Amino acid sequence: MENSNAQAQLLPIRKIKEGFNYRRRYDPAKMASLQASIKEHGLIQPVTVRQSDSGDYQLIAGGRRLRAYVAEFGQEAAIPAIVRILSDAEATAAMIAENNEREDPSVIEDAEGAARMLSLCKGNRDEAARRLGWTRNKLERRLAIMNAIQPVRDAYLEDKILVGHVEILAALRKEVQVKVIEMMLSAPSMPTVEQLKAMAEQSLLGLEKAIFDRADCDGCQFNTGYQQSMFDTSFAGSRCTNRECFDSKTEQELDNRRQALTETYQVVRIVRPGDNMTVLPLRAEGPRGVGKEQDLACRTCGDFGACVSAVPDKMGNVYKDVCFNKGCNDQKVDAFAKASQNQKKAQDIAAAKGLKPQAHGATQAGEASTSKQAEADAMPESKPKVNSLRQAILDYREGIWRAIFSREALKSIALRNRALLVALVLNRSSDLDGHSAAKAICKDLGIELPFATDTARLLSELLKLDQAALANAMQQLPAHVSKTMPINEIKGFLQALEVCIEGYWKLNENFLDILTKAEIDAVCVEIGLADAAGKHYDKLKNGPKADFIKAMLAVEGFEYIGAVPKMMRWD
Repeated sequence: MENSNAQAQLLPIRKIKEGFNYRRRYDPAKMASLQASIKEHGLIQPVTVRQSDSGDYQLIAGGRRLRAYVAEFGQEAAIPAIVRILSDAEATAAMIAENNEREDPSVIEDAEGAARMLSLCKGNRDEAARRLGWTRNKLERRLAIMNAIQPVRDAYLEDKILVGHVEILAALRKEVQVKVIEMMLSAPSMPTVEQLKAMAEQSLLGLEKAIFDRADCDGCQFNTGYQQSMFDTSFAGSRCTNRECFDSKTEQELDNRRQALTETYQVVRIVRPGDNMTVLPLRAEGPRGVGKEQDLACRTCGDFGACVSAVPDKMGNVYKDVCFNKGCNDQKVDAFAKASQNQKKAQDIAAAKGLKPQAHGATQAGEASTSKQAEADAMPESKPKVNSLRQAILDYREGIWRAIFSREALKSIALRNRALLVALVLNRSSDLDGHSAAKAICKDLGIELPFATDTARLLSELLKLDQAALANAMQQLPAHVSKTMPINEIKGFLQALEVCIEGYWKLNENFLDILTKAEIDAVCVEIGLADAAGKHYDKLKNGPKADFIKAMLAVEGFEYIGAVPKMMRWD
C-alpha cells in the first residue's frame, strides 16, 4: 500500500494520532510475534501517516506495527513513517485496503469501516464500493451488519458467537437484540445459527409492526394469527409467512412516504442500515448547531432534506430538516463552535475592561470603543455559505442573468457599450454570436443584410449606413453572446458594469414554482416576507405549495421591488 519510492522519515510517536481506525481486534500471539520481530530486525516497513492542520500526524496504515513498536521502544521514541497527502475518503480506503492485504479484519470491523466510507461518499453506495475495491453486494452485506447493536458486535469480536448469529440478529429490532444476546450469552449452550434463524423469522414478519395498510391481511391465508415468544421476548399478534408480499408492501409504503415529502424538501431519501453517518440533523443551536444565519442558508442547499427510515427498529419513521453532506455539516458545526468561543472570549474581554478603573485620562466612551474593537477582533470574518444549489435553481438563475446581461448591454450608454464590446473582442471573441446580432440589426434598422454569404457585399451595404444607423448596429453587438459563454464570465461583466438585479427582476411565480417549500420558506424568512405575512404564515407554509406561493406574492404592504434573495444575486 505504501509507495516504495517514497522516503521514510523519523517522526516522534507522540505526534502520531490514530484518529479513525476501525480495527479493534488484534491477535495477542501475532502481536507478540510482531514485537519480537521489531526488536530483532527493527521496523522493516514504515507506517503511513498524513499531516493534520494542527501539525500532528494521523495514522493511515500500520496500526499493528505502531502498537508493537510502542510496546518495545516506548511512547517517546521516533518511528520510521511515510507522509502522504490523502483526503478523508482516500485515507479510509487506504486503511481498509491495507488491513485486508496484511491480516483479514473481521466482518464487524469491515462493516464499521464501510459505514465511514459511505458517509464520506455522501450516501453513494456505488462510489463507496468503488473506493473500497469491493463489489456492491459485499458492501451491502457489510452495511447490513451495522444494524447489530454493540453488544452483538462485541460478542462476535470476542469469539462468543458466529457471523451467522450476527447477520440474523442485525435483522431484529434493537430492543429485541438486547434481550436475545443476553439470553444467548447466559444460556448453557449456544443455539445454532439455524435454530436462531428459525425463531427470528417469526419476529421479522410481525404484522402488528407493519407500516403498511393491513386491511387486506385480515383474511389472507399467509396470516398465521399464531402467538409465540422468542427468548422471553413476546411477539404477540398475527404474522405473515409470505415474506415477498410483506417486503413488497413495506417498500411501497416507504416510497409513498418519501414521495409525500418531495414537494417540501430538496432531497428525500429512504435510509437503510449502514447509512448511519450519511444523514445528520440540521440545527441552529445545541451540541451540533451551525448558528441561526447558517441554518437559514443551509435550508436552500441542495443537500438539505428529509429521510424515511428503513432501519428495523425505526421502520417508516420520518425525519425532517436533515443534512446529507456530513463533511460540509462538520465544517459548519466547527465554524460556529469557534465563533461562539471567540464571542465569549470577546465578551469576557469587554467585561474585564469595564471593571478596570480609568487611567491616563481614558473616558468611558474610550473604554467602550476598546471593548467593541476587542470583540470585533475576536470574531471571525465569515458569512453563511451554501454548499450547493439545486440544478433547477442554477438553470433558472443562469437564464435570468443572461437575459439581464443582454438588456443591460443594449440600453447602456455608448461609452459603456463600446467598452463592453472591446472587452468581448479582446477576451471572448469566440463567444460573440454574429448570426444573432445580424438578425437583431436587420430588425432594428428595417433592412436586409447579406450576412454569412458575401463579406465584401456585406461591407458594401454597411458603408451605405449613416452614422446614426451604424451606431445603432454597433449597440447591438455586445448584447449577443453565445449560450456557451461560461456563466461566470456573464457574472463578471455584470459586476464590472455595476448592474443591480433589482432593476430587472423581482420575486415571481415562475421562480417560486421551481423551489421546494423548504426553499420558499428560507427565501421568505431571508427577505422579510415571512414577517410581513404575519400570524398566518406558518399555516400557509404547511399547506399546499400552490396556495403558499399565491399567498406569498400577495402580501399587503410588502415592497417586492428590491427584495432579492441571495441565491439570485451575483454580488
